[in-house]
Amino acid sequence: MSTLETTNTPIRLHSPQRLLHRTWVWTRRMLVGLLILLVVLGIAGATYQAIAIRRDAAAFPPPGQLVDVGGYRLHLYCIGQGSPTVILESGQANSLAVWSWIQPAVAQTTRVCAYDRAGVGWSEDSPMPRDARQMVVELHTLLQNAAIAPPFVLVGHSFGGLVTHVYAAQYPSEVAGLVWLDVEHPEQWTRTPENHAQYQQILRLTQVGPWLARVGLVRLSNYFPLVKELPPPAAAAFKAWVDTTRFMAVNAAEFQAQLDSAAQAQAAGALGDIPLFVVTATDHGFPPAVANELEAQWLTMQNELAALSTNSVQQIVAGATHGSLQVAEQDAQVSSAAIRRVVEVARTGKPLQVTVAAQEILTSPKTSGQ
Repeated sequence: MSTLETTNTPIRLHSPQRLLHRTWVWTRRMLVGLLILLVVLGIAGATYQAIAIRRDAAAFPPPGQLVDVGGYRLHLYCIGQGSPTVILESGQANSLAVWSWIQPAVAQTTRVCAYDRAGVGWSEDSPMPRDARQMVVELHTLLQNAAIAPPFVLVGHSFGGLVTHVYAAQYPSEVAGLVWLDVEHPEQWTRTPENHAQYQQILRLTQVGPWLARVGLVRLSNYFPLVKELPPPAAAAFKAWVDTTRFMAVNAAEFQAQLDSAAQAQAAGALGDIPLFVVTATDHGFPPAVANELEAQWLTMQNELAALSTNSVQQIVAGATHGSLQVAEQDAQVSSAAIRRVVEVARTGKPLQVTVAAQEILTSPKTSGQ
């Protein structure tokens, strides 16, 4: 006959408090594990980024010379012979590789020098602010220390227009002419509330970019694709530059000082009768819903820039993009021709001839710019 055995072991109920405690313990373990994983991935990404940067530095040595400008050195690359010397001023954080179509084309006519601003490309970092006025001080010192004497024809693309404008106002006796390739207007980020809102949005993004580059995410994601319109060696060198951590850092620094740079260019005022050639693109990749409005606004501001000199020509390149005037071979030919024209005017002293309606209209195929 079987007997019923009993036990005094208590039955443990999972109270809400106990369930909450166990949930918190497991959540904490998961969070700690996720944090450890992120740290490991961050270290791996940073190691990958450092190795890739060293590899690219060995593959792409500086083509020019490094010139001391007061405790740090700027990279300067000059080719060609003759006067006036053409000085190429790049867009925001762009290395001199972007001039690889234009510089040799202009060098057939005169000496032409491209350089990297402090912190950009092969140049060393500067402890000074990254606004246009400081960049002008550095450029002037660079040219003096490299024994490159005026007169100069200053060529600016995009942000480079602000720098060349301030330079012309600061050293007018040195400037024989200006060429502006779809350059920024001093009021580009402030003219309308929408412009300022866009500036604030980009400003926030620049604060995140350096961190993403530091752990290799910018490089791994191919965020900046190869600029195939450039000659292959220049495209590879430029790609190596934009994938660096330094690119994101100097890009952020220059953009964070954008409003100061714009105010400095605004204060520089009119240019008198300095020869000024304004080349304007017509396709800036604006959202379709507002493209017509924003393109009209851009053209209005380009017209205002051309009016800063009483001796100016404006050339509108239909179908050209903001970047294609510099990096796409066919559109870069238009830019090179404009530079050579100003060089000729500087040599002869003749005024720029203004065409019908004060504008020259050219047709360009749709090309993708940077």
